[in-house]
Amino acid sequence: MKSFILFLILTSLTFSQTEDPLKYFPYKTGDMWEYYFDDLEYPDTVQMFNIKDSIDFEGNIFVTQFARRINPIQEPLLFSDTTTYKIDTSFNVFAPPSYGGGPFITEDFILYKLDAKQDDQWVIYDYSKVGGNGYELARVREVWEDELFGKQTTFKYITYYYSEDSTDTLGLDRYGVILSYGFGLWWKGGGDAIGDVYLKGCVINDTLYGDTTNIITSVKDLSENIPTQFELYQNSPNPFNPSTTISFNLQASDNISLIVYDIMGREIKRLIDYKWINYGNHNIIWDGKSNSGQTASSGVYYYSLISKGQRITRSMILLK
Repeated sequence: MKSFILFLILTSLTFSQTEDPLKYFPYKTGDMWEYYFDDLEYPDTVQMFNIKDSIDFEGNIFVTQFARRINPIQEPLLFSDTTTYKIDTSFNVFAPPSYGGGPFITEDFILYKLDAKQDDQWVIYDYSKVGGNGYELARVREVWEDELFGKQTTFKYITYYYSEDSTDTLGLDRYGVILSYGFGLWWKGGGDAIGDVYLKGCVINDTLYGDTTNIITSVKDLSENIPTQFELYQNSPNPFNPSTTISFNLQASDNISLIVYDIMGREIKRLIDYKWINYGNHNIIWDGKSNSGQTASSGVYYYSLISKGQRITRSMILLK
């Protein structure tokens, strides 16, 4: 019997040692996520990128994320456009007040406890610090196992709410999130949030997960009633290295431009520069080089087909 109990203890310890809480929040530069923004009037694609990470002498990790909607390119909803997070050595993720933990928050707050278990909760902010009443709270409502992108993973459902009692397990809901082990944020919404976002694909440590071909990536996807004189197709192959083919169709001959941009919206390569192109199907190969002839780095790029003030944009991934 003692041997059996010892076996269970060792098994439990082994399991706990194999789970790295940091995998609920991938932080390496170059990681990216693509979300479907679910809104009745303005569905869209939201893309989020890790653009910088560093570690200080105390072991704290800092990661800066950039997010945006792409139809057209504009500030995201449910996210700040640029946010720097701090992950301390206890796996607490601190967000700045601008993230939106609650009204009147004036200092960084613990957004996630990456090692939190089901029913754990914590105080985000005590309003008595600014002469008010009540607390902003977070609680892990549920933890479960399921499959995501063909891999068995763990999900954590966290809700954020207001209450006048810091021990309350329920209150005025702000919003909720679901974190997924190995992939990061899988869902955000609910409460008084505007719309919801769902993870459709991501690149973690240079590995692509999910199928991004069905994500809304062009204005023509928003409504079948919007007339367009051209179509832009998903590049192939995607991801690619070192070159890829971009295909499009013109219903009428016209002057068009086909331009590749990086995630910051900077022009990388002008494949077609306002040139008269006959109607029909066309294929253009991008060799992964910039206008200056330099080889582009790994990452996410956009390519836009522009004609008569209309623009269709899609995304592609260059991996090396």
